[in-house]
Amino acid sequence: MIIETGRLNYHLRYVARHKAPHHLWLWGASAAALIFITAFLAWANHLSTEDSTVAGNVHFAGVDLSGASIDEAAEVVESRAEELLGTPISLVTSGEDVVATAEELGFSYDGSSVLNKATAARHVGSPLDVFLDWTASFFTTTEVADVIVFDPGVAREHLAAAPEMVLTAPVEPVLTMDGTNHLYVISGVTGLSVDIDDLVARIGAIDLTSGPQTIEAREMEVPPAVADSEAEATSEWLNGLTKRGMEVLVGSAHKTLTAAALRRHIRVQANGGQYRVEFDVAGLETELEAAFDEPVGPLVAPTMDIVDGDVVIVDAGDPPLVCCDPSSVRRAAEEILAGGIGPWRIEPRPSDDPKFMAWSDGSLIVNKVGEFTTPHSCCQARVTNIQLMADIVRGIYLFPGQSVSLNEYVGQRTRAKGFVAGGAIRNGKLGNEVGGGVSQFATTIFNAAYFAGLDFDTYRSHSIYFSRYPYGREATISNPTPDLILNNTTEYPVLIWTSYTDRSITVTMYSTQNIEVVELGQRVSRRNRCTHVETDRQRTYLDGTVVIDTFEANYRPGEGLDCGGNLIPTGT
Repeated sequence: MIIETGRLNYHLRYVARHKAPHHLWLWGASAAALIFITAFLAWANHLSTEDSTVAGNVHFAGVDLSGASIDEAAEVVESRAEELLGTPISLVTSGEDVVATAEELGFSYDGSSVLNKATAARHVGSPLDVFLDWTASFFTTTEVADVIVFDPGVAREHLAAAPEMVLTAPVEPVLTMDGTNHLYVISGVTGLSVDIDDLVARIGAIDLTSGPQTIEAREMEVPPAVADSEAEATSEWLNGLTKRGMEVLVGSAHKTLTAAALRRHIRVQANGGQYRVEFDVAGLETELEAAFDEPVGPLVAPTMDIVDGDVVIVDAGDPPLVCCDPSSVRRAAEEILAGGIGPWRIEPRPSDDPKFMAWSDGSLIVNKVGEFTTPHSCCQARVTNIQLMADIVRGIYLFPGQSVSLNEYVGQRTRAKGFVAGGAIRNGKLGNEVGGGVSQFATTIFNAAYFAGLDFDTYRSHSIYFSRYPYGREATISNPTPDLILNNTTEYPVLIWTSYTDRSITVTMYSTQNIEVVELGQRVSRRNRCTHVETDRQRTYLDGTVVIDTFEANYRPGEGLDCGGNLIPTGT
């Protein structure tokens, strides 16, 4: 086929000229549609994720949070909070500097508000506002600011507790006693401290975002809380109040504490610009106890029984009353400061001394430490007296250091008490009298006490020897003399127990075994026609101490004879 070249070129030019505008329009429309679709999708994504992610181009503390999830954004905020609250703040004083973190000095970080701001950026307002904010996000950046809170109360509390804030503490005026035992004043001294109010205000003004901080603390003088003039007035008042001392009654005891003894237990403390005056009650109580150093009431013995040879405590006794009941001392001290002049009755209290408590409760009566038996014929009148004497004495409880007189304890032997006439020695001659025969009980208890290691304040042997008694180691008793007085010089209480049969009398001593008793021997000599017997006793104590004592007895040459062998006149 033959085509003309000229016509062909004409057609081609024609097509190109008429089709070019159509293709440009098509491409433009396609591009616009693509942009619209992209923008629509981006806008749709922005709307669908507004509750779960941060909008685009939102920055916080130099971090781009665009598209970050809530949790991711929260981690960034938390890290920022730790950074700022850990900022060191140096407080410079003329003494020792103080370094604390921002958090310790009252700063806190409102992370919730910051996170809310970050997540709300470009998501709040009218639909148009939100759309415009979103559109602007392609060209501008939204910065989320820190939210820092300062609590001056926390800062003040922290600084007030810091010892470095007090450079030199003020010294309050002091009341003390001079050589005349009067109270006088030692003047107070002004101190120096940091002005905490000023420091708190300056701390609150700092910018934590600018890094570590240094603050020069201002200082101020701190006068004593109490002026010297107030202290002087207090000392004069107290000197007048205590000049009489303290007259005290405790139980039946009476003592007077001196003014100096009172004043040394006065305590004065600054309180609200005045002195608070009070007694050191414990110290005053100790002072009183030293003055009343002896019991002011009796030590009550326990009630005891012996059952089948075993000690039974029926009722515990009571420790002695001593000075002083603390509440009673406190009341007296308060009344003195209120202007009272006494005398003051202070109530006693039961002693809490373990020694006295053990003495009174009977717990130290655990061993049989001495026992002696003497025989007698049955059914004689004198046996009635011996057994009545035993009944009266049974259960005597001797505390350490305590003595007992048989004559005082039993009293005069009379028919009204049940005693009868019996054999007795009077003026060296044998006869009958009411209560006769009780010297056998005296000899029995004498020997029991001898082997128990007790001492004897008073004793006397019979003037005529009877074979039923130990030779040279016996005692007699009569009204009003001679007497037999036992003394418990051991460290333990002693229970005296008696028992008898128709033909014997027994005295037993119970205590805590603490002495070993040995009779060393006897020496017999003549004193004119009388016989003099000396008996040596050795006592060995638990600590190894050895004590030897000697007992004496004197026997007449016969009934009614003196040591010269002469008859003793009747009635002498």
